[in-house]
Amino acid sequence: MKKVLLSEEIHPDGRKMLEEKGIEIITAPDVKEETLISIVKDVEAIIVRSKAKITKEIIENAPKLKIISRTGAGVDNIDVNAATEKGILVCNLPAVNSVSVAEYTIAMILHLAKQLNLMDQAVRNGNWEIRNSSVSVEVEGKILGIVGMGNIGSLVAKKCHDGLGMKIVAYDPYVKEKFRGYNYKFVDTLEELFKKSDFITLHCPDMPETRGMITRELIYSMKPTAYLINVARGTVIDEQALIEALKEKRIAGAGLDVFQQEPPSRDNELLRLENVILSPHSAALTKEATVRMAVEAVQAVIDYFEGRQPKYIYNFKALKEKGYI
Repeated sequence: MKKVLLSEEIHPDGRKMLEEKGIEIITAPDVKEETLISIVKDVEAIIVRSKAKITKEIIENAPKLKIISRTGAGVDNIDVNAATEKGILVCNLPAVNSVSVAEYTIAMILHLAKQLNLMDQAVRNGNWEIRNSSVSVEVEGKILGIVGMGNIGSLVAKKCHDGLGMKIVAYDPYVKEKFRGYNYKFVDTLEELFKKSDFITLHCPDMPETRGMITRELIYSMKPTAYLINVARGTVIDEQALIEALKEKRIAGAGLDVFQQEPPSRDNELLRLENVILSPHSAALTKEATVRMAVEAVQAVIDYFEGRQPKYIYNFKALKEKGYI
């Protein structure tokens, strides 16, 4: 009987698929490395969500492991190099939550533009006169700077340009040619994007090239009326610099779904600032996307077990170069 380890529980629809195939399921009681090492010895597949880190040590203690299937696009919590050295497939789902995250991004843009937190609290506190404060702004005609024009960033661009009438300025040297003919302006530097934009959204993965790429200098170069939104990864931004810019009101505000440390510590100053809205890395976790992520991650494992090539193999090229595929 095949054995699959779930680093965390998945949606029942995904679990049911495994059960119907007669696959033995082991669900980790927690995501600590030592716990995973203690139960991974006999498993042939791991289905991993975002909390667990599949480290080199875990992989080396799993001699039967053949496939690691991620319930999302990001693989920054998997040691891909260690897996590749062992000939283990690392599968992900590059577009599974694009709609959810794109909609969430737009919700943050509108939430900040209309100052919904402020308005809600004012009404609750009896301050009806806030209606005359004119603190909210329209987004039509505003410049939206998008860092990363992959599946999510490009969907945000389309919805905001076509649906909200925003002007799109984008930075992504890897896919620029794909958007010839679109009414978007691509810039060659982040400096230009940060200086021009009224709203900036980040849609880039956690990788060596992106860690810390949103520097203090970039944040402090923003318009004082501009907003910064991060639904990508907390590692791409200098969080302390952002905190200082928000405290000094050097920018209008921010919307953050991700943090350098997750969950953020209780003494993180972001939790006490009024010009930032926060959420618990939940942009992708709609009801619909949660089902899709579980089902498609399970399907990759089933495909492999039944002799079919999974749809998305993140390390396909490296595995092929090493002769594993």
